[in-house]
Amino acid sequence: MEKILNFIKSHYFLIFILATANLIIAFVLVKTPLWENGDMTSYLEAMNLLQDKPYGEEFTITRLLTSPLMLYSSIFLGKLFNSNQTGMLAVNIIFYFLTVYVFCKIVESIFQNKKISLVASVLFFANYCMFNYGTTYRVDMGGWFFFLLTTLFAIKYYQSQLTDRKYFLLAIFAASVGVLFKEYGALGMISLGLLILLSKITLKQKIKKILLAVLIFLIIPGLYHLLIYLKFDYSYFSWYGHSFGSHINNPENPFAEYNLILFIKVLGWLFLAGWPIFLWGLYQLWKNYDKQRIICLAALLPASLAFLAWPALTQRIAFILVPWLALIAGFGLSKIKYKYLIIIILIIYALVNYLTRPWLLSAINL
Repeated sequence: MEKILNFIKSHYFLIFILATANLIIAFVLVKTPLWENGDMTSYLEAMNLLQDKPYGEEFTITRLLTSPLMLYSSIFLGKLFNSNQTGMLAVNIIFYFLTVYVFCKIVESIFQNKKISLVASVLFFANYCMFNYGTTYRVDMGGWFFFLLTTLFAIKYYQSQLTDRKYFLLAIFAASVGVLFKEYGALGMISLGLLILLSKITLKQKIKKILLAVLIFLIIPGLYHLLIYLKFDYSYFSWYGHSFGSHINNPENPFAEYNLILFIKVLGWLFLAGWPIFLWGLYQLWKNYDKQRIICLAALLPASLAFLAWPALTQRIAFILVPWLALIAGFGLSKIKYKYLIIIILIIYALVNYLTRPWLLSAINL
């Protein structure tokens, strides 16, 4: 009972209430998270294959390759609702709250401040990608969760001056499991490697730790991908090559022209009303310079930009940049002295995300 009361009194409870309200508004007013989409069909077909039911051929093997643990999790919860589709949605809602919690812990690890944690969390979960692509019939949320979980453990490991081996192994394990939910799950390994490189140990020790991390990480996904290749003669290179060809070489595809204008459209809509807040946050970081804080944020940026390696440039894939943007924007907002002004800015940010999607989707066609 005492733990429950302490939780209710903590800022985590307020974040949980706000995150819940955000989800209710999205489902009741925005409604788009509950729309069926093409990706949902292919995942349901893959689940049918795993359950020895009739299934279609297109993308089924790809889904088994890239998201097996999400498929099995959806099947497991789907048995409670007698629907794999509902099971997938339930898994994503669970991951939604876990992702918000892990993001809070990342903020607190870097800034050591509960106010920043609260403000940055709202900027993070009120982003329209969270409810438009995350808590729906897709598999991105699981990948986002493990990406952030690996990142959290990597930061903890760095802050222990690379002495706490527990966080080193937890980061690797989270990435190894996460990549089997969605490819994003492996991206935290980039941050782990960079934080090791930026630590105060010898170059030889850094290289040994990074190589060890890569070798341990590859065990689980490597064996699984080998199994899929031996059984179906299909690999991730096959999937990437198919995606590259269908997106880049197809002139009718809206994402075919991977250019500056498309980049501006995608990133402009990605954070929308949050961009001025982010710029203010950059100014505050410069004004309140802290070396360790900057090192952590710098080490997280390359993984957050990894979406540029994928042939298709869309908001859903680019969302991995949002946590990094929200970290800096949240720090900036926390420096505003008037709390009611902060609240007003956050409300405007959320409303813009809720209300602009329909006409922006038509105007930008992404």
